[in-house]
Amino acid sequence: MLRTPNADRARMLRGIILNCLHVASQGQALYPDYSNKMGRDVLLMTLEKLASLTSNEELHATLNYLQGKQYIEVAWLNDGTGSFASIELLVAGIDLAEGTTQDPGVTFRLRR
Repeated sequence: MLRTPNADRARMLRGIILNCLHVASQGQALYPDYSNKMGRDVLLMTLEKLASLTSNEELHATLNYLQGKQYIEVAWLNDGTGSFASIELLVAGIDLAEGTTQDPGVTFRLRR
């Protein structure tokens, strides 16, 4: 399998987003009724703090991949911007983040 820097970056960004959701769901919920949900602004601030903030196009492609694999649910806005309000970690995403399943399209940073 040919590995390109862009493909590696895409896999890493997918893992970062899943890990952010998973870690956030383990603490005090941002949405008390939905502990696995994270708002757009919180996600963007988190990615910025992790030096992983990306373009809207790359972020949306990443979210589309994760939603297509049923790892997350995206609350897309129907306002013509193509943006989203929040993302929610689903059971398959939890399994992937916890290492009980694998996806060659998702890479997690080494845990220390």
